[in-house]
Amino acid sequence: MVYWILLQKSFMRNMQYKVAHLINNAASAIFGFVFIAIWVGVLQGKENESPYSALDMTYYIAAVQCILWLSGFLTAGLNIQNGVRNGAISLELVRPINFFLYVTSQEAGRLLYNFFFRSIPIGLVFSLTVGFYVPQHVPSYLFLCISIFLAIIISINLHYLVGISACWTTEIDWAHFVNFTLLIGLGGQLVPIDLLPAPLSFITPYLPFAGAIYYPVMIFLEKVSSEVLFIQLFWAVLLTLMNLWLTEKARHKLEIQGG
Repeated sequence: MVYWILLQKSFMRNMQYKVAHLINNAASAIFGFVFIAIWVGVLQGKENESPYSALDMTYYIAAVQCILWLSGFLTAGLNIQNGVRNGAISLELVRPINFFLYVTSQEAGRLLYNFFFRSIPIGLVFSLTVGFYVPQHVPSYLFLCISIFLAIIISINLHYLVGISACWTTEIDWAHFVNFTLLIGLGGQLVPIDLLPAPLSFITPYLPFAGAIYYPVMIFLEKVSSEVLFIQLFWAVLLTLMNLWLTEKARHKLEIQGG
């Protein structure tokens, strides 16, 4: 119950900034239009040689810009590093609640807000301008919901991993930069990962970054089978267990140091 309340509070807190966030939505849509224009220019006259048509890439970029607000643009380190820096982490870790769920519940509330006030409005902008794909098969909607849910878990865990590392490194700017770069570069934000040069095109489908962005988009576009959900599930479970273990290590470290 406490985690649900945290989620609700986080959602309501973000509601106070709806007008300000319209600027971010406009910027995200503009970036999407730019990327679409680039791909249309690249593919023009070469569609027979590419696995993607100009329309495919239009739908792909539009979907990516929407999913980024759910599994790409998360809070750096989930703000764990701030607690480490000011010492509040010592009190948060001794609370009679699970620290991992305490932190991730607050981020989940923010992502729920993003879905309603960022992803949906951006999707509507694309649907009224360049077009937006609509899945043609009913099962695709179920697989899409599962895929997005797993993508969020993967991304939250990746950012939590960066944040909890502050218990040993204090500063996480470098780790956040590396994580975000890998998430965008190997997650398929600009280029579908199957178009990457070898050996990246063989490795990236099995990395967590693909599960955070690429697979939800491809399931939405109905271009991959539901079997990719097992890859996402694997990383969601593995990263969660790893972060729970690291949280215990962090608590033990503070106790030894007299945190």
